[in-house]
Amino acid sequence: MSSHHLLLQIPTHQPPPARRLWAYHQVWNFLFQINQLTVREKFTTSQGWGRSFDVLNNVSQRVFQMEERVVCCGPLYDVTIRDNGGMEVMQLLENCGCTCTREMEVQCPPAHPIGSVRLHWNNLVTHLSVMNASKEVVLIILGPSMQTSIFGNSTFEVKSRDEQHVVGVIRMESGNYVISFPMDLEVTIKAILMGAAMYLDNLILKKKQYVERNARHRHN
Repeated sequence: MSSHHLLLQIPTHQPPPARRLWAYHQVWNFLFQINQLTVREKFTTSQGWGRSFDVLNNVSQRVFQMEERVVCCGPLYDVTIRDNGGMEVMQLLENCGCTCTREMEVQCPPAHPIGSVRLHWNNLVTHLSVMNASKEVVLIILGPSMQTSIFGNSTFEVKSRDEQHVVGVIRMESGNYVISFPMDLEVTIKAILMGAAMYLDNLILKKKQYVERNARHRHN
């Protein structure tokens, strides 16, 4: 994506254009150089209903900060991603609460969609489609069913859309998510996979809460 194209898409209510353009360039430049990210939840004494995460590179240095916003009657899922300088560089957004379709949009910069992740209902496996800005499926994510062993350490394979090749993995290890992908993968797809790991974490959390509520009701 060219710098000129990014400049045209930048919202005018954000910080000065030169600072914004530099920040977005740094995002793409960073993603171009890496093949693994780790997402780790962090806890603070002042946090509200939303959750916060650090995104770490291969040597455990923080490169992004994620913050989930929970607002009554607001989006179903809303996560802001900032660089270490506090600049908003990405947003993960799911507006529709319809039970027939679950889809999260990845925006970079905010308000500029670069792709999305769609959940497919399947009792046997967890199945997500990774789509580009044109809604074309470019990769799929497959892993354990949410009906079985998804709450412990799990591995989700990132596959080509024909399922013939494994091109990456999303591993859940001790509450952290490790996302691995080829170094030469398109940078926008790397960004979408980072968002997909967050979306997957949210889906698993909601399922876990649902199971726990049902268990409490059975014991009452």
